[in-house]
Amino acid sequence: MIEIRNISFSRPTKAIFTNFNTSIAPTGATLLTGANGSGKTTLINVIGGVLKPSSGTVIINGLDIKNLSAREQSRIRSVAPQRRIFDLAFTVDQILQVVAENARASHAPDVREALEIDAIADLKVTELSLGQQQRVSVALALIQEAAFYLLDEPLSAQDANHQDRTLDLLSIIAKEHGVLVVAHNSASFEARFDAHISI
Repeated sequence: MIEIRNISFSRPTKAIFTNFNTSIAPTGATLLTGANGSGKTTLINVIGGVLKPSSGTVIINGLDIKNLSAREQSRIRSVAPQRRIFDLAFTVDQILQVVAENARASHAPDVREALEIDAIADLKVTELSLGQQQRVSVALALIQEAAFYLLDEPLSAQDANHQDRTLDLLSIIAKEHGVLVVAHNSASFEARFDAHISI
């Protein structure tokens, strides 16, 4: 379980959220929604260890993440950011192979099929469309073995078909892992999630 205990985060000119509390089940898919600027991405980055909260604690499976090394943290949660920057002109397969050599989840073949990675595997990632790059970013997170998967706007650049395929995949993964998804305009697929958090 992920426990968010009295988390606050402030930028120099603005408090993003104050004393926020919630929990995310060890299995199941949880939808995180909120108004623009409410702190959805910030919360993902705090849970993911990218940002340090102003105060409060994040506990994952009984462990305070601030006491864990980066390697230990990567074993308990894997993050797909809202926008991953691909600077180097490697092929999709080359990028995925690097990650897979370090940690390959048992559901990795399902990820490739659901996200239609094989169709773009030989293309350079820098030449892909925004939607294709987004699918590669999600695949990079999901092929790693982790207790929790944190996905920031994984559906935003996808057409209806790829949204459905991604949601079907997350439903499969959520049977054995915790999945947290940030999404806007989620009314059409909110029922696909087991829990809903608003910030």
